[in-house]
Amino acid sequence: MAGWEPPRADTMTTSEQTLQPPFAEPPGPVQPTRRKRWPYVTGGILGLVLVFVIVSFQINLNDFAVIPGQAQAVGPLLSVPSGLGHPINGQLLLTDVGVGDVTLGNWLYYKLDSNAQLYPKSDFIATGSTEQEYDQQGVVEMDESQLTAAAVALRQLGYSVPYHDAGVLVWQTAQGTGAYNTLQVGDVITSLDSIPTPNADALAKAMVGRKPGQHVTLEVGTVDQPTKGHAVNVTLTSQKQNGKNYTVIGIQIFTQPGWDYPFHVSVNLNNIGGPSAGLAFTLGIIDSLTGGNLTGGRTISATGTICANGTVGQVGGVPQKTVAVENAHASVFLVPNAEESQAQGKATSSLHVFGVTTLEQALQDLKGLGGKLGAALKGPPAGPGGHSLPTGDAAFPCGY
Repeated sequence: MAGWEPPRADTMTTSEQTLQPPFAEPPGPVQPTRRKRWPYVTGGILGLVLVFVIVSFQINLNDFAVIPGQAQAVGPLLSVPSGLGHPINGQLLLTDVGVGDVTLGNWLYYKLDSNAQLYPKSDFIATGSTEQEYDQQGVVEMDESQLTAAAVALRQLGYSVPYHDAGVLVWQTAQGTGAYNTLQVGDVITSLDSIPTPNADALAKAMVGRKPGQHVTLEVGTVDQPTKGHAVNVTLTSQKQNGKNYTVIGIQIFTQPGWDYPFHVSVNLNNIGGPSAGLAFTLGIIDSLTGGNLTGGRTISATGTICANGTVGQVGGVPQKTVAVENAHASVFLVPNAEESQAQGKATSSLHVFGVTTLEQALQDLKGLGGKLGAALKGPPAGPGGHSLPTGDAAFPCGY
């Protein structure tokens, strides 16, 4: 039949044909819509802000931030011979501070924190030194404070602890010299070309007649084991001082203190640097060896360096340490006398601050608080070697 077409597979039903006429008019032209740009602009700004924030935390400023650290018990850190130590009644705490880099990103946070304080890095790091050496010096100061604390505590208990010069401590190395890549902070030089160097004067004498470019062999140990060392070869160099040229190794030095202990006492602490726990170490050793009643059952914290003669030296960060002590719920805080007002400025009514200048004064304050001193009042014995002390300008310092 003319005009006939086979049915299509997608033919509409009768009802669909009724609802949707096959000859409906075509739709009118589509009107263009205006593109909304705000989401894209805002997203771009937020992205830039995010990038700036991330980058700002990577830009270090020339400052350190000192913030409250933590207070921890000394007793569990002590190691004394079996049978000599006693459980401690109450708690004796040492305290520290946190020292961190200040960046462009966290500068405002630290400025607004009433417990934080900013210092130029030059207040911490000596000219010509590096942050790495500064950290190493903190470790050395901690090691030295532990050794001195043990000597002072044992002498206070009546033991003879003779002193001797143990070598030459490397405190800083000079860039551009032979020592810079061969020696490090904390090395203790005990000989130069087999010539013994028990102190800084002996090393200076061993250098007489040496020439720049000459090689020398140093026997080098560590702070706690000066004599158990190894050989290091160093090339000498020339350095001008006061208009004259001198042949030098390229190091800043101190005489390393050495003590002959009657038995081994140590403090097992590896995560804190600096000498400020010296007083706390000394009191902790005395407390452990005398029955554990030095605190009178109280929670007592202490900060301050300890010198070989028993004097207490100043430390840094006392306001921040006071906050840490408060957080640890201590009731008494022993601090260097010159820094008592700094601690008082942060202490609440529940914390009693005592300024001390010597170990003897600290012990008397503890006695007044109910502590039992007993053998702690003996003091150094008389006789040769019983009370000898390091001397000379090159002796390792006992405080900041």
